[in-house]
Amino acid sequence: MFKRVLVPTDFSSYAHKMQECVAAIPGIEEIVLLNVLEADNPMTLEKRGWSYESMIDEARTRLEEQADHLVHQLEMGRTIKTLLKVIVEPMSGADGVNLKRIKPGPGLELVDGGSVGNVIIKAAADVDASLICMGAQGKGLVEGMLLGSVSTEVLRKGETDLLIIRHKIMDEKRAGGRDNPCRDIFSKVMLTTDFSEAGQEAVSASKEMPGVKEILLVNVIGSDEEFNEAGKRVNQLDEEMANSERKVTMHVLKGRPADEILALAKRQEVSLIAMGSQGKSWSQQIRVGSTTFDVVRRAECPVLVIRPKKR
Repeated sequence: MFKRVLVPTDFSSYAHKMQECVAAIPGIEEIVLLNVLEADNPMTLEKRGWSYESMIDEARTRLEEQADHLVHQLEMGRTIKTLLKVIVEPMSGADGVNLKRIKPGPGLELVDGGSVGNVIIKAAADVDASLICMGAQGKGLVEGMLLGSVSTEVLRKGETDLLIIRHKIMDEKRAGGRDNPCRDIFSKVMLTTDFSEAGQEAVSASKEMPGVKEILLVNVIGSDEEFNEAGKRVNQLDEEMANSERKVTMHVLKGRPADEILALAKRQEVSLIAMGSQGKSWSQQIRVGSTTFDVVRRAECPVLVIRPKKR
């Protein structure tokens, strides 16, 4: 389903654990490890005892270390590439000093200004990634933070399918849980739909998910009057998706969509929530709907956000 996956890393222990989680996802052929450096004016760096060269050398070393560690987690035939992008501030000689910038090289690209999130989004397009896989938090964020600023930006502005993995799932092994909970990430999937075009994209994508043993088809209604119609449409999806290799169950819920989806996911202990990025009331210009954002922000299990395909 996902052949090439872009995995941003900030070298935190959280990012390190997430990479092992990604390695366990079936079907991946190539992982691209990306680090984005935010580099200030070189004069400021020097005052801190740093230089472009020293920052880049350290980042390259740590990228290679993570790639070497990750290669031992992968199945035969999968490859790993590393990519380093450096955000540099556009500079001038206004202060009377002509500052010499480093030059880009193999695996190194300079980006004039912008945010880390934007660089990740563009990198996914440049390498033709079919999926971006990120943690919900970055380094320096406390566990109580539900979604980091970089993850939020990629969720809101990106066009590539996005898998968000929360800290909790990666702590299961340490707490005595499953050896690698991500190995069964597609085993019990909650598939939410509002019967919109975006929702249908998620339904279509779910047919290609490897290792699916059970699918929970979920639609949330706002009133009792909608129940019969919702039931008919969910039944149609059930007939379309059912096969001898997996179990499909239907759930029509009433209430606030995000609350109902999250409550059922917790009760059923699903391995993954899969949903379209937009609801039926959203235009193509809005990349992520409020329900999807709320589910990603609060979910305890991984969430796969499926984007509308370009036509």
